[in-house]
Amino acid sequence: MRLAIPAAATVATAGMASFTYQKIAEARDRRRYPPPGRLVDIGGRRLHLVTAGEGSPAVVIIPALGESVLGWLRVLDGVAAETQACVYDRAEIGWSDPPPHWWRTYDLMAADLRALLSAACIPAPYVLVGHSIGGIVARRFYAQHPDLVAGMLLVDSSHEQQVRRFAELGWRSGPYRYAREVARRQTRILGMRRLAVALGLVRGFEADIAREVPPEYAGAQRALLLSSPQRHVNVRELVMATRTWGAPPQLGSIPLTVLTRASGTGESWPVWGQMQDELAALSTDSEHLYAETAGHYVHRDEPDLVIQAIRDLVRRCRR
Repeated sequence: MRLAIPAAATVATAGMASFTYQKIAEARDRRRYPPPGRLVDIGGRRLHLVTAGEGSPAVVIIPALGESVLGWLRVLDGVAAETQACVYDRAEIGWSDPPPHWWRTYDLMAADLRALLSAACIPAPYVLVGHSIGGIVARRFYAQHPDLVAGMLLVDSSHEQQVRRFAELGWRSGPYRYAREVARRQTRILGMRRLAVALGLVRGFEADIAREVPPEYAGAQRALLLSSPQRHVNVRELVMATRTWGAPPQLGSIPLTVLTRASGTGESWPVWGQMQDELAALSTDSEHLYAETAGHYVHRDEPDLVIQAIRDLVRRCRR
């Protein structure tokens, strides 16, 4: 008992110090890093939207789980030479306001996107570019508004049945993997991690930022990755991903491009490749491309390939 009481007091003091440091740092970051785009009101809350270029059809980029607009700015500039291009932060990501309730679904995300495009006066039709879970959002948007979609690019897209099909490979490949990632993110002490980053103790952190975003946005990316809202949205979208079971909706005959990383590791890789082939079969007018040197974040590893795939798809839609 003589040792336990001082130890508990020390832990409590350290926790309070970490919490206070985190709150002060987040308030400072909000003042230091304004949004690079505009905040669009969609009915009592705002979503962050960045646009560039002119022309039709407009390209609308839907990022991956927890990813902000910053990781797509290089691609946005490249696509803007061809047509109007947009990328946005989903609710609670980046500079966007949180949703009105904790529960999230892909249908609600698609509805948010429709409200955003309407409020921002981005005219249809749209070429939707969905990366990872953004691919599911794009397909739900098409299911809700098929008349507004001119074409679709799926960049190493998630599949609606992937959790179930990974689970068939063994318990470590299914929901357990998602649960482990949720626990890892939820238990991370952000104030202490922020201090460790400031002291250069987190190996590879700055190198990853340099690879992910343009140099002028490195500070903003660091602030987002170390923020409490970022952790919250990562956890909530991970939980949402485990509840997806249905089959992908058919896409009719719209121009469709599926861009997949060419290789991977682990027992789940063949299943991932099979699901990518299934996505490519959703439209009668589709092509399947492969990124030979990229990982899951194809737009970071091979941005020029993604830019060219989008521009080629826009030209197909125009024809």
